[in-house]
Amino acid sequence: MFNKHLIPDAQNLPEGKALNIKVAEYNFLVTKQKGQILAYENLCPHQKKQLTWSSNPTLDDDGDYLKCHHHGALFSPIDGVCITGPCQGSHLKKATVGIEQGNCYLLFA
Repeated sequence: MFNKHLIPDAQNLPEGKALNIKVAEYNFLVTKQKGQILAYENLCPHQKKQLTWSSNPTLDDDGDYLKCHHHGALFSPIDGVCITGPCQGSHLKKATVGIEQGNCYLLFA
């Protein structure tokens, strides 16, 4: 059985964009890539700090990668892998996303 939290406006999230949402004490980055909604815990594996603390997650200049505000590490929005920076090769923690009646939800066990 999962608890679910609605991802507001996920259906309207533009391709290649991201948003930051908070659920209880956790923060998540939600992005739309190749038509799929993906979510990651907003926590850099380098020093366990949030990638960003603003309502709009930091993307690199081209909007291709999620960027850590603290040290500039870049993460693939498709699989959460750090491609450059002090935590290269590490991964963002992926969250489970479900779709029900056209709405997207973060799912928690």
